[in-house]
Amino acid sequence: MITQQKGTADPQTDWEIRALTKKYDDAFNQHDATALASVFTEDAVQVAPEGLIYGRQAIEKKFADTFRQWHLTNYAGKVDRVNVIDNAAWKIGEWSCTVETQDGPVPAKGYFASICVREGDVWKECMSSYNMIPPAETK
Repeated sequence: MITQQKGTADPQTDWEIRALTKKYDDAFNQHDATALASVFTEDAVQVAPEGLIYGRQAIEKKFADTFRQWHLTNYAGKVDRVNVIDNAAWKIGEWSCTVETQDGPVPAKGYFASICVREGDVWKECMSSYNMIPPAETK
């Protein structure tokens, strides 16, 4: 018999949340702001280094603006833990990418946390938060 730590996601939920993260990564790497925003609920909130972003539309605009301003490649999110709370799940982990600059590639990385809820039979992020580690510390 397999026992789970209290709050730990069952294997199916864990897989589904990690699949949501993969969908996010794929959309990010394709610079597809619409597909990226589709992983969020309509009323999602994102806590980002530049401030609070409210709603899927605003999150989509933020990503579209980011992709116009920066050439980002090799984005990868690594989920460290998935837990469940009633009908919601939360995940924490690390992210990394490469910022292509005129002076060459610069690594970027940080940490994330998000709360996910079911919409129908799919998981969506309703609250996400991330930070960026200062470049001098990413080497």
